[in-house]
Amino acid sequence: MDLGVFVGNLPIVLIAVGFVCLAPLFRGPLKPISRVLVVVGFFIGILALVLVYEIFSSGHYDVFTLGILGVAGLMLFLRPVRNLRWAALVALAVGLLVSYYAYNAFHVTTTVLIIVFVAATLLLYLLFKFAEDLIGIIGGILSFPPIAVIIGIICIVQAILMLMGTSLTGYVPPMHFWPFA
Repeated sequence: MDLGVFVGNLPIVLIAVGFVCLAPLFRGPLKPISRVLVVVGFFIGILALVLVYEIFSSGHYDVFTLGILGVAGLMLFLRPVRNLRWAALVALAVGLLVSYYAYNAFHVTTTVLIIVFVAATLLLYLLFKFAEDLIGIIGGILSFPPIAVIIGIICIVQAILMLMGTSLTGYVPPMHFWPFA
């Protein structure tokens, strides 16, 4: 898939990403707009993450643009996904598959099948529950309204500066001026 159109129009993509990041600002009677922005933001977040990979591979843009696009894309992708409880469903499905294959391959008894099912399901549930909780924590932090609004504003400002031929990187002091660097 050729993403050259999106890479070439990165400031416009950044404006779209920034606007969708501002979804928490739509409250009250504008709440339906916020919900639409969350759904649209999921797909824009996937596009942003793919663009980060594409741009990083080509090496055309500065690290700040990649970083802000990556953080915003991750936030937009995780905003709706963090509320899904998929660990139990994945563990149940894989536990059933493992039991099925154990029965077909080894023709084990019902007791052994139950033990295989419970062991596989519990192990996978614990692993996927950890991943689910980690995604929930990261998504919750990034989707916290003040942080989401700050990320959105930074995306829009970076896009405007890119259209003017500069970047926010010029306004960040060098590392040796940072207090703990």
